[in-house]
Amino acid sequence: MTFAGLALSTIAAIAAAIGLTVLALYLLRRTPRPQVVSNVTFWMRAAQSSRPRFLRATKIPWIAFLLSLLVALLFVGELGDPRFGRGMRGTTVIVLAADRSMGAETGGERRIDRAVREVRRWVDRGTAGGRVAVVRAGMRPDTLLALTEDPSDLDRALVGLGLDDGPADLRAAIRLADRIITTSGDPGQILVVADRDVDEALETRATRVLVPVGMPADTIAIGDFTARRDPLAAGEYVVQVQLRSFSSREASARLQVYDGEVPLLDRRVLLRPGAGVSYAAQGFSAERADLTARLTSIEIAGSEDALALDDVAYAVVPALRPLTVLYVSRGNPYLEAALAVHPSLRVDATDPGSFSARSAEDLAAYDVLVLDRTPLPEGAQHAAAVLFSPPSGQLGAAGDADSPRVTAMLGSHPALRGVRLDGVRVRRALRFSLEPGDQVLVRSGGDAIAIARETPGRRTVAYGLDLGATDLVEREAFPLMVHQSLSWAASVRDEIPLPRRLGEPLHATDQTVLGPDGEPVDATALAVIRHQGIYRVGERAEAFSAAIHAREIPSGASAARFRTSDPLPPLAVLVAVALLLLMLLEWTLVHRGRLQ
Repeated sequence: MTFAGLALSTIAAIAAAIGLTVLALYLLRRTPRPQVVSNVTFWMRAAQSSRPRFLRATKIPWIAFLLSLLVALLFVGELGDPRFGRGMRGTTVIVLAADRSMGAETGGERRIDRAVREVRRWVDRGTAGGRVAVVRAGMRPDTLLALTEDPSDLDRALVGLGLDDGPADLRAAIRLADRIITTSGDPGQILVVADRDVDEALETRATRVLVPVGMPADTIAIGDFTARRDPLAAGEYVVQVQLRSFSSREASARLQVYDGEVPLLDRRVLLRPGAGVSYAAQGFSAERADLTARLTSIEIAGSEDALALDDVAYAVVPALRPLTVLYVSRGNPYLEAALAVHPSLRVDATDPGSFSARSAEDLAAYDVLVLDRTPLPEGAQHAAAVLFSPPSGQLGAAGDADSPRVTAMLGSHPALRGVRLDGVRVRRALRFSLEPGDQVLVRSGGDAIAIARETPGRRTVAYGLDLGATDLVEREAFPLMVHQSLSWAASVRDEIPLPRRLGEPLHATDQTVLGPDGEPVDATALAVIRHQGIYRVGERAEAFSAAIHAREIPSGASAARFRTSDPLPPLAVLVAVALLLLMLLEWTLVHRGRLQ
């Protein structure tokens, strides 16, 4: 037990003083019981003997004395603010995980609820001998409770505590906690209340301890949900749904995919333990399609689905809008065919000689420039360009790649969304030198053979693949890649580019951004998108889905962890109850004549 209000030596001194005072009061001659006397002489003798004489009492009502002494000592202990545990000296920073997996539910209780109980207990102990702060570990860490010595501050800090739909950045949260301890100037420790730990390679100046929460749990999830326009059919789009089982038991569920209120897919699916399955659906709409995939009626043999967040996902198919494209080439049948199959494109073709003579005002009339083995004119700064096999020096083109092959691709980038490059053969390709901020779309070993570059007001995609020396042009992936690259490059002209990944900032100037519930959301440069759904800015819509983060739920600790947690109420409450019981006991003894 620890006293947070007063030092133990101070409490002992006060208790000794109070104890001696109570003893002195009981040693005073107490007024005797009423006596019947026969005359004044006897009355004078009784009155004389009843005068208080200090330290002259020979009889003490021991029961009353001990009760009074015990009550006095309990009051002294209450003044010291007693706490369970030994307490922790210095600064304690608690890192509380608040991500998607903390919403897992087992036995009718969420992990975050158990974690909050642990935080309350540690705050109560930490403020007994020092200061405590709490860091919320969401997709972006922030300080939930500044350094304080008052445990009641935690209740105000926890008001409105919610969970992010993406994964927690525990490493950044722990680094923030370490900085708080360093700047406090006191020795300290970091307590990580989470269902998983970070790797031990993360070094901190303060001691770090994991307080695990969570029980092993089963879940099935939507692992991926994408939608794209069919590059070979105007107005049609294709939906792909991938389901994953993170369970050691067989599971089944009802999978539904809707375009608004229109059902595209509705079927019962069976998932073997640890397996994954994919389903496709098609829709038709030249306008925007707001898509929702949902798992319902989930059944897991001998268990239950612990996480509801990964049972829903969102996607948006943008409306078909015409793009004006200037195509510059000496002749490339593969690229010409890829541009021709897209009904939303209006293509003007020209040769490199005529292109170099065009003015900046003339080029600005086009949404996108498509340059095949053609450099941008010196000084030309078009907002959107897609380059194929650019000449050396353009966008860092640095010569031929050695033994080119596709070893990795950035499938999450909008320019490659829905594109598969598995098994593509490449005989010749250029490699690019990277600048800060460049994103490598396709990699051949250590060489970047396709990049995307974005600067304020400008987007450029460059492919080093020699279209005459690869079988990519024979696949459906090629016209899709061209279409997605053009769409991403052209969207730079939109006033508000919206990210698609949870945890990224959402910034809008003088326009209202509506969240999934239809209510305005914070759209500043410092805000982040914490919850999945479809966000709208005017006529535009973007889907932010947590499906990309679907993964096995960390097991944390067993249920025994919580049975061994201290089930007692605060010690101050126990002291108050003890005082009440002592008062009732004294009242009972007085009315039974035991304390006369």
